[in-house]
Amino acid sequence: MTNPSLRVLHVEDDFSDAMLVQHALCEAGDFDIDIEVACTLKEARRKLTNKEFDLVLLDLRLPDSLDPGDTLESTCSCCGDTPVLVLSGSIQVDGDCVPSNVTQIDKNKSFRGLRGNGRNQLAETIRLKATATDSGSGEVFEL
Repeated sequence: MTNPSLRVLHVEDDFSDAMLVQHALCEAGDFDIDIEVACTLKEARRKLTNKEFDLVLLDLRLPDSLDPGDTLESTCSCCGDTPVLVLSGSIQVDGDCVPSNVTQIDKNKSFRGLRGNGRNQLAETIRLKATATDSGSGEVFEL
């Protein structure tokens, strides 16, 4: 049985980080995750207004946001019931602005572990978060 295709908006201003996530998901064999990338908060809001997604993968520091709290608040205000998974390299510094019901992945720690099983865990975490009926568990993942 194949997994249903997931539509994921990855809000990430660093091209290499966006490619690393996509590569990790392909290497994990999860080809049923369709990822669109938005490089700015403005672009993310536009995409969320015009299209439905199953999950938003969100970097907290974007070139056109005031601060990480603004990034999260602005994104959540546009995505309705769509779950948000924070995937950021600034979790150590900005984690306090993320509410306890929002799942976080520390990009710096996780990307170092994206060999072997780490890729599968990233794909699994994305799929679980996108299909969860409870919108947030507040977990912090290190893959």
